[in-house]
Amino acid sequence: MKQLNGERDLNFLITDARGKFIFKIANVHESPAMLECQHLVFQKLAKAKAFPQVATAVESVNGRLIETLRDTQGNEHHCRVLPFIEGRLWAELTESNPDLLMSLGQRLALLDKTLDSFAHPGLERPLLWNMELALPVFDAYKPLLASADQLALVEHFENGFRERVLPLQHELRHAVIHNDANRQNVIVDASGQQVISIIDFGDMMHLWLVVEPAIAAAYAMLDEVDPLGAAQTLLRGYHQILPLTETEISLVFDLICMRLCMSVCICAHQRRLEPDNEYLSIDEQQSWDLLGRLKGITYNDARDAMLDTCRSE
Repeated sequence: MKQLNGERDLNFLITDARGKFIFKIANVHESPAMLECQHLVFQKLAKAKAFPQVATAVESVNGRLIETLRDTQGNEHHCRVLPFIEGRLWAELTESNPDLLMSLGQRLALLDKTLDSFAHPGLERPLLWNMELALPVFDAYKPLLASADQLALVEHFENGFRERVLPLQHELRHAVIHNDANRQNVIVDASGQQVISIIDFGDMMHLWLVVEPAIAAAYAMLDEVDPLGAAQTLLRGYHQILPLTETEISLVFDLICMRLCMSVCICAHQRRLEPDNEYLSIDEQQSWDLLGRLKGITYNDARDAMLDTCRSE
């Protein structure tokens, strides 16, 4: 057994004669309903062939997809096993090429189309990464930021969210989305040009549909020479498969910036709780660097770039 990274769960790679598997021990606060929801989603994605590979859950010797174990303190933990997906993490690539960003946008759109009208009670739970509740997250964790400059940068983008996104939120469609297509959760092929699968559905929830490509674009922009161009390419791929409305497209830039701001604020909170968990701050410095660069892009320029990209399809 080899322990792998994880934000909330314990994850172990297990290899035996049958192949490689991921043994997941859920956080004590994770509900079995959410795990059951994930398994239903895996089955739907596999049936729809939304990805070349989907890790559907493996039954235990008792014929169950979820087993419950008790730790030495008496806490119950829900455990399950998923097949290991062979490939490379997006994070392992030195740069993201346009083909990969197009592929990621298209695959995310296929995921969201597959889950159209999907509903499950497990999705209704509190989650820090709910962008609709970004402002309370900021209120709670902004005071933990390291400097006045960092606070000012976050509040710059927070003001844009208040001024442009909130007044139009009633026009944004809701859907069940993955909600965390970061560089550690996207599996790519050997060439680094096509997405094989997406893993870790623990942050999945019913949210504004346009948040899905915005989150992926935020991570696609990290360390890019032309961050806006990277976001445009990914958005173009998404829009090809699942067209966005003009209002949704016009707000993509604000939502990208909000995801980055949520990331650094939540990171400050999590680092205080788990100072030795390096995984929790894996993209922190790149996120701060990107936010500093994005502050120099006007909303109108970003909006027009996104609209032009989608109109060309």
